[in-house]
Amino acid sequence: MTQASRAGRRTGIAAAVILAIIVGIALIGPTSFGRSASDSGDLRTDRLSPPSAAHPFGTDASSRDVMARVVQGTRVSLGIAVLSVGILFVIGVAWGGLSGLAPAAADRWMMRLVDALLATPRLLIVLAVVAFTGRLAAPALALLLGLTGWAQMSRVVRARVREVRASDHVVAARALGTPALSLFLRHILPEVAPTAFVMAILAAAAIIPLEASLSFIGAGVAPPTASWGVLLRDATDHPTDAWWLLLFPSVVIATTVMCVNVLGERLQPRDRNFLAR
Repeated sequence: MTQASRAGRRTGIAAAVILAIIVGIALIGPTSFGRSASDSGDLRTDRLSPPSAAHPFGTDASSRDVMARVVQGTRVSLGIAVLSVGILFVIGVAWGGLSGLAPAAADRWMMRLVDALLATPRLLIVLAVVAFTGRLAAPALALLLGLTGWAQMSRVVRARVREVRASDHVVAARALGTPALSLFLRHILPEVAPTAFVMAILAAAAIIPLEASLSFIGAGVAPPTASWGVLLRDATDHPTDAWWLLLFPSVVIATTVMCVNVLGERLQPRDRNFLAR
């Protein structure tokens, strides 16, 4: 193992550990630390208090503990990201697998739909839906992000399926009359899964800042529910006199996205052009 490989491995392990800590704290929740994300303190003494022993991340304009709200926001934002990725993973693998096994004419039309989705700005679709329906609850927002994010996944899966189906063991299984569904589940999907898993990780790294951006501009999670975007939106009312309102959520968002990207980079197949297939 070269020095560069060892360094990359250490970086990947560090990213996995940091991400595990963030996820673990989010799962435990703020109440496990004796704090609440919604309870307000004394507005006369606790309003916009800087970081201290009592409030490590300070308090906001409503005297709420910022650390508790960051932890709660982590739960909400990561929950949206995980649910969205699960939805786009299922749809992307199913659509890409079906397209990769379909006759040429059907494959061509299925990929034209994918091209249309990829050509339409995702943010524009989300904003149009929100403008029509109003603000969405966290599960509905996760569903929307998942339904608008599967196109790239399906394209990569389709390319991998077409590659695997030409291998000797798949050709032999088809010659023996193996049904298409069984052929895909038993012989093709295990070969496709690693690539799809990496695509899911990269999709999560894109969904996290997208959800934060939507909530920041008022098109995502609605207050008083705490999400990373809501916390950043609250910080804009006090950009200079309460710097901790912006600092701590930004650090958590940047750290999480960086760790997810590092993991995705470390888990990528050796063929670095697999995304361009």
